[in-house]
Amino acid sequence: MQYKLKYDFIIGGAGLAGLTLAWKMLDEGLLKHKKLLIIDRDKKNTNDRTWCFWAEPDKWLNDLPISKSWKNACVKGNDFEINQSLHPYQYYKIEGIDYYNFIFNKLSNSAQITIIQDVIVGENAKSKIVETQNAQYQFTEYFFKSYFIADELLDIRNPKKHFIWQHFLGWKIKTQSNNFDLETITYMDMRVPEVKSGLSFGYILPEKKNEALVEYTLFSAELWKKEEYENALRHYIENTLNIQEYEIVEEEYNKIPMTNTVFEQRNNSIIPIGTLAGTVKPSTGYSFVRNYRHIHLIVNSLRSNTQSFESANSKRFRFYDEVLMNVLVTEKSSGHEVFGKLYKGNTLPALLKFLNEETSLWEDLKIMNTVPKWAFVKAVFGEMAPKGSRTKTFTEETL
Repeated sequence: MQYKLKYDFIIGGAGLAGLTLAWKMLDEGLLKHKKLLIIDRDKKNTNDRTWCFWAEPDKWLNDLPISKSWKNACVKGNDFEINQSLHPYQYYKIEGIDYYNFIFNKLSNSAQITIIQDVIVGENAKSKIVETQNAQYQFTEYFFKSYFIADELLDIRNPKKHFIWQHFLGWKIKTQSNNFDLETITYMDMRVPEVKSGLSFGYILPEKKNEALVEYTLFSAELWKKEEYENALRHYIENTLNIQEYEIVEEEYNKIPMTNTVFEQRNNSIIPIGTLAGTVKPSTGYSFVRNYRHIHLIVNSLRSNTQSFESANSKRFRFYDEVLMNVLVTEKSSGHEVFGKLYKGNTLPALLKFLNEETSLWEDLKIMNTVPKWAFVKAVFGEMAPKGSRTKTFTEETL
């Protein structure tokens, strides 16, 4: 085993947060006369995920390898259908492989950056050592960490907090006919069977009139077997969308942890980023914009040497997330009822602004006035009650 190869910074994990941080550190001149090591167990040479987000068109988006954007969205339920413009927002999609290649191209000409494929097995804050299966590496300043180890999993299992998965199977399909509206995403189609203690819906991103990514998505504590996702997605395509003839071009199969656990920075030299830093919004599973906000905060802190790295997520919106998760997890109201009332009572741009945590308190109150009131009142008091009284809603086997 090689021992104590020394770097100024180490990034553990070449995902969205790790790669974006490396790019921004290089771009801002923070690696001048310094060395950065990036470690990931995978080569990042496959299209293993898709990132989607909404934002107002702005110059910060111009650099990104956006594969598609949409200006309109629809939401459907058994008794309603809403089609609206998203203005002033647009909905964007970035393919994982495009983002990996985009960042690697940015980093490839830098002599300050080394990227290795290895598995991290531990770290020591006191000695500033990161250990992999094949070597030990020392960092002199910071280790930015985006992966979970046993202690963080124990935090997730904390019965005083809520935990559910966003889990899904998606197929990019080609059809015989022009089945899709190129200008409009299906943001949430609730014409699917409800699940216990959560939410289920279809989700469609059209790329051509006869080609789209179609997903079956669930928010719940219990994961399914692969064949259960396949059966549900197939039924949604063939029975709900009434598409009988199609070719499966690509598959996307993943799960995202959604929790109101706050992962606090435990020491001054190991800095959590990505999911570990709480950048996945607990109530939606979206993370792209929140990741960028956190990376911006880290880069500013490095530049000013203020050592203020914790994710600046709003306590007000964190409480809203906790209340919504309480409603879903404890079945105070069904997911279809909650989201159906939200979409019927508000415009899509207003809801996207709220979910992006950009609304005023007055705007928040107008949105809250549209949800099942008694269910949310009980959830508010539930979140204010002693936390030890909560029921554990997941199992060790789930994790």
